Amino acid sequence: MIISVVSLNWPLFRGWMGQCMSTANGAADGQRPIQSGKAEKYLDSKTDENKAIIEGLAGAYKVLKLLGSGAEGNTYLVQDCNTNQNWAIKLIKLPLPTRFVQAIFREIKLQSELGEGHNNIITPEEVVLTSHYLGLVMEFAPGGSLTSFITQRFRECKGVGLLMPEDEALYFFKQLVNAVDYCHRHHVVHRDLKLDNTLLSGTNPPLIKLCDFGFARGWGDDSHFTTVIGTPDYMSPQITAAKAQGKALYDGTKADVWAMGVLLCVSLIGKFPFEGDSVSTMGVNDPMKKIWVQQNKSTWSNNSLLKDQLPYLSAEVMDLLDKVFELDEQKRIDVKGIKAHPWFNKAMRPELEAATAKLEADQLVNDKKVASGAYHSKRRDAAISNLIKLAASDEFRKRATEPVTEETTFQIWSRIGLRTALEAYPVFDKKSLKNMLSFTDGFKQPSIKAA
Repeated sequence: MIISVVSLNWPLFRGWMGQCMSTANGAADGQRPIQSGKAEKYLDSKTDENKAIIEGLAGAYKVLKLLGSGAEGNTYLVQDCNTNQNWAIKLIKLPLPTRFVQAIFREIKLQSELGEGHNNIITPEEVVLTSHYLGLVMEFAPGGSLTSFITQRFRECKGVGLLMPEDEALYFFKQLVNAVDYCHRHHVVHRDLKLDNTLLSGTNPPLIKLCDFGFARGWGDDSHFTTVIGTPDYMSPQITAAKAQGKALYDGTKADVWAMGVLLCVSLIGKFPFEGDSVSTMGVNDPMKKIWVQQNKSTWSNNSLLKDQLPYLSAEVMDLLDKVFELDEQKRIDVKGIKAHPWFNKAMRPELEAATAKLEADQLVNDKKVASGAYHSKRRDAAISNLIKLAASDEFRKRATEPVTEETTFQIWSRIGLRTALEAYPVFDKKSLKNMLSFTDGFKQPSIKAA
């Protein structure tokens, strides 16, 4: 059993890799998605912050636009200067707090191994270190998030009927379940599955791309956890109980199953299954406790706020959701049970069946590489851990707090390829090589635990 304590408040450093690695139609900034290396405009370099970003990545990447913002950092769309390929880069401003070193290493390690091994998980490309930022370069998902996709469908149907036909929802759900099943088979639980962390490729039909492994954890013999993390609307009763009962103990795999059920429900009817009405949650201000009250008040199918949409659902999908939203996690259906359920195996329209068959065939090829251990690299892990420790060092603490000038802002100091096909050794900027070698001389192998 893994036992840890985390404040019920949102930690400052959550999911640093999982900010929007996508851009959606009708994006908040009013710009159309930039695809296939065709940049409409570059990031404005007038501010010191933007200048540090642009000059720090110069020679390797052109910074095109801001994709998403968060308390711990921003994500930008960038273009490779050599290939013109678009990537997403998540930047966290230095100095890097020492207490985050373990969390960053675990997240990068997990997603590097998992992302390369499954076609429905965002794949990291490299880690870069500049004078002012630590950044993760990742696969760019031009189709936007499932949140944007669902929101658009809701507008189109005006909240009447289903947001999408059941076979289309099944097409997306199958990919999500397969990605989560892959994680569970490798003893990793995601623990923050939600629409925002489910991105879409630019293909037609689009592919699911799971991201943000900031709350993901590996386990040994026992998949139970006590850490209260996640997003309230997607939390299982065992997690929301922490607000009502002061403690939590849950099976991480069953918590992921619950969250997948929420995703499926919202994809079909545009509402969360345990939205609380104002009467039942009167006087309850905490979001987690509100969800807990509704979860224990009635079943999802008896939620009065869903009554207008439920008649549009088939008996098969209703049955699956009943099994997913079983309060007792020991009785709750698992991933294996979901994949054996009649609704999960229903036929889809020909184009969706063809896309699914191709995806499954491609994954079979990838599975052979995974079985051979091709995506594990001790050299890569050692290089990542040293780089992260360097970002948290006093040397970079000093550099990161200096004014942005030509002397203090230089091109990429170090970059580490995360693909196992590449050598996972740091590549240093010539201008800083001498100082870097001197600074890292005598570095001990970090005592960062494997996930």
